Amino acid sequence: MNPIKNLNWAVTLGHVIECFDSTLYGFFAVMLAPIFFPSTSYTAGLLASYGVFAAGFLARPFGAIIFGSIGDKYGRRKTLLWTIILVSIPTIGIGLTPSYETLGIAAPILLVTFRLLQGLLWGGEVTGVNLYNAESRFKDNLGSRSGFLISAGVSGAILASVVGAFVSMKIMPTWAWRVPFIAGGISAIFVYFLRKKIDETDAFLKARKQQSLVVSPWKELLINHKISILVGILIAGLDLMPLYFSSIFGNRLFREAGYTDSQCMLFNVLAMVTCASLVLYTGKLVDKVGFERQVLWGSLLIGVVSLPAFFLISSPNNSMFQIILFIIILVSAGTIINSCYIPYVSEFFPTNCRYSGVAISVTLGQTLFGGTAPLIGSFLTDVTDSKIAPAFWIATIAFITAFSIFSYSKKRTSLLFF
Repeated sequence: MNPIKNLNWAVTLGHVIECFDSTLYGFFAVMLAPIFFPSTSYTAGLLASYGVFAAGFLARPFGAIIFGSIGDKYGRRKTLLWTIILVSIPTIGIGLTPSYETLGIAAPILLVTFRLLQGLLWGGEVTGVNLYNAESRFKDNLGSRSGFLISAGVSGAILASVVGAFVSMKIMPTWAWRVPFIAGGISAIFVYFLRKKIDETDAFLKARKQQSLVVSPWKELLINHKISILVGILIAGLDLMPLYFSSIFGNRLFREAGYTDSQCMLFNVLAMVTCASLVLYTGKLVDKVGFERQVLWGSLLIGVVSLPAFFLISSPNNSMFQIILFIIILVSAGTIINSCYIPYVSEFFPTNCRYSGVAISVTLGQTLFGGTAPLIGSFLTDVTDSKIAPAFWIATIAFITAFSIFSYSKKRTSLLFF
C-alpha cells in the first residue's frame, strides 16, 4: 500500500500554504528590523524583530484552546476550514503594513497584531492536519504518511526561503519583500474552496456515534491528562529548536560573518531542504522502530550533537563549509523526532479530548522553546559574548525531554488510537 496515496491532498496543500505564510516573517526578521524597528543599536532592533517572531508563537496556545474545543466537539473538518480561510487576513496584512517611517508607532503595532493572528490560527491548523492524517481509515504506514506530511509542510517553508532569497537581492526594489506575504494570503483563499470537499475523520465519527464526546474537553484534560500535556510540551518544543537555531537564529550569525541577506536565505533553503528530505526517511524508520523509541533516541541525539555543531561556527570568520556542516548536523538530528512526534503525542489522549490535548501540548511547547529560540539564542550570545552558549540551552532541553519520555513510558498504558 502506497502511504502517499492515502493522504488527503486538500488538507496537505493547505498545510503547505499555512507553513509558507507562517514562516515568511522569520526569514525576513533580520531584513525587516530597520524597517519597523529603527534604532541606533543593531542589537536592539534585531531583538525587537525577533520578539515579533516570538509573538506569533505566544498566540498559538490561545488558538489551541479555541480550535481544540471546536475540533473535539464539532469535528476536525470545521477547524481546518476556518484556519485556512482566516490566515489569509493577517498574512496579506503584513504585506500591506506601511513602514515605521511612514506610519510611526502604529506600524510595529500592526505588525505584532498580524503576527498574533497568524499564531492564533496556526494553533488550530498544525494539530488539525496531523490528526486528520492520523485518524484516517488507513492505519498502516502512519510514520511514512506523517513524514511525508511534515515534508510537505517544510516545502512551504522552503518556498518561503527561496522567494525570500530572490526578493532580498540588491537588484530588487525595497518593497519587494511585501509580494510573498500578499501572494501567500491569496493562495490560502483558494485552498479553502478545496478543503470544503473533505470529509470528517473516521475516529471522530466513531466517537460521535458511540456518544463518547464530552461537553468540556478541557475539563477532561485537566483532570486526567496533566502529565501527558507536560511531556507533550517538552517534545514539541524540542522539535523546533534545531531547525530554528540553524536557520532563523543562524541568519544573525551568518550575517555577522559577512554573508548578505540573500546568501543567508540560501542557507535557510539548505536547512529546509535537508529537513524535508531526511524527514521522509525518518518517517519510514518510525514504522520499523516505533514512535516512542524514535522520539527518545532523537531527543538524546539532539543533546549530544548541539555543542559540536555550535563549535563549528564559534570562530569570528566562518567558512561556508563550516556553516553548511553546522546546519546539516543540527537539522539532521531534529528530523529524528520531527516526523513522528505529533502521532506519538496523540497516543496520550482519547478521541474526545485529543484535538485539545495535542493542540495545547504542541503550541505551548513551540511557544516556550521553539518560538523563543532566536530570541534566547541572541540573548545568550550577547550576554556571554560566545557563539557556543546557545548549544547548552538546546542540550539542556534535549536531555530533560529524553528523561521525561523514559520516565513517562514506564507509567503510561498506551491508549488505543482508534
